[in-house]
Formats: sequence, structure tokens, C-alpha cells
Amino acid sequence: MWEKDPEDIREELRDYYGTVAVSGFPMAAAQLFDVDDMDEEELREKAEELGLDTD
Repeated sequence: MWEKDPEDIREELRDYYGTVAVSGFPMAAAQLFDVDDMDEEELREKAEELGLDTD
């Protein structure tokens, strides 16, 4: 089975946190900077934690 490219996961996390931030939770915007610093394993773990598809 093919796994998603880490950059695709990174973009999904950016979209997720950006949406949350403008939906009334501005502290989520801080997570946008963290996403840029995550390695592949951290990206996959965070995406799975949030219920995003990593496959």
C-alpha cells in the first residue's frame, strides 16, 4: 500500500489548523509553525491523532 507523501500530510495539517484558527480558536495558528518543523514521523503521528488519513 502506498503511503501519502509527507508534504501532502503537512499541507493537510496546515489546512486543518488554519481552519480551526479562523473558526474561533486563534491559538491553533501557533500550531501552523510547529507543522513546518515536524519530521515525517511526527507529521504522520499528528495526522493520525487528529483523524486525518495518512495512507
